[in-house]
Amino acid sequence: MANNKRSKAKKKKSNKFLRIFAILLIIVVGIGSFFLYSSFNLYKNGGVSNNSNGGYFEIFEGQSLKTISNNLKNFGIIKSPIFFRLKCQNLGIDTNFKPGEFEIPPNSDFNKIIEILQKNQGNSKNEVKFLIKEGDTQEDIAQNLEKEEIISYNEFMQACNTLDFSYDFLNDLPKSKDRTSKLEGYLYPDTYFIKKGESAESIINKFLKRFDELYTKDLKQATIEKGLSIDEVVTIASIIEKEIKYAPERKIAASVIFNRLKSKMPLQMDATVLYAKKQHSDRVLEQDTKIESPYNTYYVKGLPIGPISNPRIECIEAVLYPENTDYLYYVVKNDETGEHFYTADYNEFLKAKKQYIKKFDN
Repeated sequence: MANNKRSKAKKKKSNKFLRIFAILLIIVVGIGSFFLYSSFNLYKNGGVSNNSNGGYFEIFEGQSLKTISNNLKNFGIIKSPIFFRLKCQNLGIDTNFKPGEFEIPPNSDFNKIIEILQKNQGNSKNEVKFLIKEGDTQEDIAQNLEKEEIISYNEFMQACNTLDFSYDFLNDLPKSKDRTSKLEGYLYPDTYFIKKGESAESIINKFLKRFDELYTKDLKQATIEKGLSIDEVVTIASIIEKEIKYAPERKIAASVIFNRLKSKMPLQMDATVLYAKKQHSDRVLEQDTKIESPYNTYYVKGLPIGPISNPRIECIEAVLYPENTDYLYYVVKNDETGEHFYTADYNEFLKAKKQYIKKFDN
């Protein structure tokens, strides 16, 4: 009798569980079906979104369709980057977008957006093609902007050093009057299209936006795991950008910097001396190393007060994923290729340095 009651209770409980499971399954299937139906309609109707944003949208040199579609979503211009890519691929134009700045009206469908993005507005008579080279400084950029008659040197420098820009990576910049170029390191080297008469703020935003796009979540996570700030990463990367011209050595040079910091040795990087000197030169003289500047790593211990150039993403990656070495020193061994001799032995370093200097004496 008791067993019969327990059996009925179990059966009743099991039936109740099955009913709940069936209801949940119906809800999940219903939501999924609604999502698929809505997405299909969105794709079928050209990606129209009643509350989609319009505005200026920029494509940079070398950007993939995936990056472009994700950026369109981030700017609120489209809702589904996946369906946008499908639309482009079905039209056979997935690799046909050129760099430039484009004005997209609100609530544009996929067809309209694609039509606009296929027009190479970057070559407009109203725009100037402007290049920031890897390793350019904030001052280099200001001088080149003035040279191209885009904006004056003083106006650009003042905007860089006084205006506030809403990017997370700028939130923790050290506030110091000795940091002479506030945005040094973050004006990303690339090709840009700038309208004549465009404001300094708008121009700077282009450069910062490109940095923000390339400093991905994975790189930010790697920054946290290394126990560094983004500013420290960019500072080290800026040194590597100026010191190392031979690409395979970037990660090795990063290991030297970390090894010297760990050993509490002064970095003594010649590129920091030249930045403090504010003068381009092929050689650093003994008297130059004595310049009293927070950027001169012969004068200060540890890292300079901030970045000394605007580095490419490969230099940033070298800092976050350095080689594992015991090297503490390096010296140029081939001027043509930019290759260096690396060692952990000070006497070996001095010998290699002496051999290099001999070239200038002969």
